[in-house]
Amino acid sequence: MEWHKEGEVLQEAVIRAGQAVLRLAREGFETARKSNQDPVTTADFTANRILKEMLLDPFPGYGWLSEETRDNPERLGRRRVWIVDPIDGTKEFVGNIPEFAVSVALVEAGKPVLGAVYNPARGELFTAIKGQGAWLNGEQIQANHRLTERPVILASRSEIGRGEFQPFE
Repeated sequence: MEWHKEGEVLQEAVIRAGQAVLRLAREGFETARKSNQDPVTTADFTANRILKEMLLDPFPGYGWLSEETRDNPERLGRRRVWIVDPIDGTKEFVGNIPEFAVSVALVEAGKPVLGAVYNPARGELFTAIKGQGAWLNGEQIQANHRLTERPVILASRSEIGRGEFQPFE
């Protein structure tokens, strides 16, 4: 199976990072502000470190692009690049809202080929492999292809709170 080794390592990495994030949620963490005023926590940096070690050690030739790491232009010359958001939903994490996740994708030649999104608070692990499908906690899932009579908009609280969807109401 193509991407088998990367997929196994990726699943283990996002779960381990997610467990560390939950531990820090219980034990305490520090919060700072990025230049754009978004929060960043010590849990973000801990998850980032775990992911970087677990994903780059077995695949040293792969590039790295993370929300919490200074970008290294060297990645632009790499065929395969890990793209990482150690805590996707840091605002929710800080607010103790269980709608945050560890999110990682592997991109090959600019196209996503493998991904994992792990919500440790809910115990939900979403994975996908290009051309093979998507899974939730190991059970295959698929998109609903039914057409609806009305347009459907998917939004997060952040966009709604900023009024970005008022034109659609």
